Amino acid sequence: MFHSRNKKKGSPTLKPVRQLGASSHPNNFSYRFYSWKENHILVAKESLHRLTTTPFSSLVTLLVLAIAIALPTGFNVAIANLERLTGDVNDSVQISLYLHDHIDDAEGRKLAAEIKTWEGVGTTEYISQEQALVSFQSTSGFGEVISNLPKNPLPAVVTLTISKQSLTASTAKEIELRTKELNSVAQVKFDLSWLKKVQSVTNFIHQAVTGLSVLLAIGVVLVVGNTIKLSIDSRKEEIVVTKLVGGTNAFIRRPFLYMGLLFGAGSAIIALLLLSMGMLVLTSSIADISGAYGSQFKLNGLGVINSISLLIGCAGLGWLGAWLASAQHIRALEPR
Repeated sequence: MFHSRNKKKGSPTLKPVRQLGASSHPNNFSYRFYSWKENHILVAKESLHRLTTTPFSSLVTLLVLAIAIALPTGFNVAIANLERLTGDVNDSVQISLYLHDHIDDAEGRKLAAEIKTWEGVGTTEYISQEQALVSFQSTSGFGEVISNLPKNPLPAVVTLTISKQSLTASTAKEIELRTKELNSVAQVKFDLSWLKKVQSVTNFIHQAVTGLSVLLAIGVVLVVGNTIKLSIDSRKEEIVVTKLVGGTNAFIRRPFLYMGLLFGAGSAIIALLLLSMGMLVLTSSIADISGAYGSQFKLNGLGVINSISLLIGCAGLGWLGAWLASAQHIRALEPR
């Protein structure tokens, strides 16, 4: 762990640990960078080798960390697919404005264009009395009855949706009150309580998943920290000897940081494999359900970008846990 190696003839020779860890080297940037790089590569390989020398305990630790990572990640993937399955909430949040009978098509279209310029409004659509009649006849089953009436009883309608960026209960209520003040509008239909319920459930799920993610992230840091602490305890004599020959705390801490980094990255890879296996198991069942309902819905996985972000984030958590544990315990070990 705390040793150096000689290169072949003609290559620079790494100085002893004491000079690398505690003393200065002649001011040659390229040589110093080369030595720094070679030392980090050596330490990383040695940390990986130490993990493979205890395969069972290392595997158990990786599996515990992987499960802790896979749980919130799987919930996030499930929520994303559920939102796709049920459709965007914004598409269902619609306010219907029933116009007075004396409003003609030109005024109705002008009103729809004006409302579209309001802050918070996404889209608007004007539906004339004739369009409303045709739609009602084709869907209600009372087409013959309606056609026998002396006058079209259906009013013209302006429908509007709230923009996704402004989709809140307060904004929806404000827009609803504003539409009721329009002279052209006879009645406004909007189920605000439904929007509040949907947003409450969605916010609760997201907050629960976020809280679970934070707790399990702390768990990853603690598990890695405890593993590193046990590794430090088993190598106390080696650390003390390294300090006697001039090794600094930062130099001694380096292999443990790489070990934490490997634990974090390795557990993320296993977590991604577990998620992929789960997706494969569920894909066939989802395909059967989608086929029964005539849908083409397919499960979406985490994606390349999110997978890379998860890998980097977990490696960072492993590094953090290793740093917290090693910084405290290595500092406490001093030669007597």
